[in-house]
Amino acid sequence: MMSEDLNEVGAGLNLFTAGEVRGTARWFNDTSDVLSIGDDDLEDTIAFVNKGGMTFLSPILPDLKAIVCTAGSRESHLAILSRESDVPCVLVAQMTGDVADGDSVVLDLSDAETARIAVAAGAVSA
Repeated sequence: MMSEDLNEVGAGLNLFTAGEVRGTARWFNDTSDVLSIGDDDLEDTIAFVNKGGMTFLSPILPDLKAIVCTAGSRESHLAILSRESDVPCVLVAQMTGDVADGDSVVLDLSDAETARIAVAAGAVSA
């Protein structure tokens, strides 16, 4: 259950039950975003992507804390890769609020079907 210091900003299909996952949001829009990360530490990064078939995340996917995608299905390439890499993944996320790079994000992945996405109160979203 999300606590009162969090602002719920979306929900989606939970790929696998993982409890609560906290991390820092970072949007990946295309291959150049992946190539530009250099030696960035991704262990606390929750990647946000807009398309389900985003194969360009493949090189960094095992290093991510979690993935939130606004498209996809349980059979999508991203879903298969995240399961193989044991990286929590939210698909077909319906975003009702904004998430900006650097926001502190909490994913409630305790329900087997529905994932809830929240941003910590006081996050830097515009």
